[in-house]
Amino acid sequence: MTKAPSHHSETKVDPTSVPTPEVKITDKAISQLTLIMENDFTLKGKYLRLLISGKGCDGFNYSVGFTDWNQDDMQIPVLSTELNSTELHVIMDPFTAFYLQKCSVDYVEDFANNNEGFVVTNENQKKFSGKFWKKDEQKVPPTV
Repeated sequence: MTKAPSHHSETKVDPTSVPTPEVKITDKAISQLTLIMENDFTLKGKYLRLLISGKGCDGFNYSVGFTDWNQDDMQIPVLSTELNSTELHVIMDPFTAFYLQKCSVDYVEDFANNNEGFVVTNENQKKFSGKFWKKDEQKVPPTV
């Protein structure tokens, strides 16, 4: 029987077996991140983290925020047309990096619907709907 993917401390994903994800950040998201970092002194020394924050029938839910570095974190270079370099990095824990192999981060301002914030889009989201791990053991991250 295949175990469900877990983000619990007793199950540790092997970071050496996780390929480096490809992360794109839109110009609008870069502008908002720059504004936040320039105006919030409490973020000094913090890292921008992408995180799987839950799972539903349609796949994973994601969070974006500033946090401290954890020992097992992976530092991922960001692709951006505005930066024209890889001077920006995000961090992910190995579990998130395993499932978020190709993603983009945008900043949405939809005031008519009272919706504003960062949105993570996983290009492989449909592969992780339902109880996907029961159908394909290769979709379960390697553990140590």
